[in-house]
Amino acid sequence: MRFSKVPLLSVITAFLAIAASVLSASNAAAGGWVETGKRVVFIVPGQQLYSSGEAHQAPYRALDEALQDAGYETHFVDAPGKTIAADAELIAESIRTYAADATYVGVVAHSAGGLSARYYAKFFGGSNIVDSYVAIGAPQYGSPGGCVQGPADGYDTCMFSEVLTKLNAGEDTPGPAYYSVVQSSGEWADGRLDGGQCRVYVDGVPGSGTGADHLTELQHPEVISGAISALGRDCVGTFVDENDGDITWPDTLFPSFR
Repeated sequence: MRFSKVPLLSVITAFLAIAASVLSASNAAAGGWVETGKRVVFIVPGQQLYSSGEAHQAPYRALDEALQDAGYETHFVDAPGKTIAADAELIAESIRTYAADATYVGVVAHSAGGLSARYYAKFFGGSNIVDSYVAIGAPQYGSPGGCVQGPADGYDTCMFSEVLTKLNAGEDTPGPAYYSVVQSSGEWADGRLDGGQCRVYVDGVPGSGTGADHLTELQHPEVISGAISALGRDCVGTFVDENDGDITWPDTLFPSFR
């Protein structure tokens, strides 16, 4: 039997070409984002209403279960949601602890948790660690409710607070992280950010426009599926790239709060 003499370099080149073709197809099927290895998502709740971490996590169980079903390893960051910078340090510590060997890191943050997670991304180097950041019901440019809270009880979320002014100075979406807002279309704050951001607003969430949707959206199937898509950098809404300074806090609030 005679064998053709094929140069080793040609064999390697052909193999790499086939592998690249397969990877390209997989990449296209996944909306341009390939996730392999250990994939970890951190859930950052809003302001704590309960002393028990488990009770505080209860509204997020449907989201947590859906993330696990999608193949993510999940961890809660039980930040109190009252002082943004301190909570950002807790987020950083959780990510250092549980995602040291992860190939993918995602964050899904609700309400005040969205501000702390973005503070982590902007000032603690998180934008170079987190692959996708998803905010649900986060008053990114401030909440009037925060303005009536004490310095250690949530005033950081007020549009006039020093920490929020610092957070929103310059570009809101730095680094290679993928930023998204996925929430009820009737939320009191629309969660917009300048720079590149995926925006998904879901109609028909129970309590829309009343403030009740701030919690009911956490169990809404379209909000959950939209968040999971955004984690995979697949925007099921609209991807927008706004210039720094295009957004002002009055424009982000539900009309009755302007």
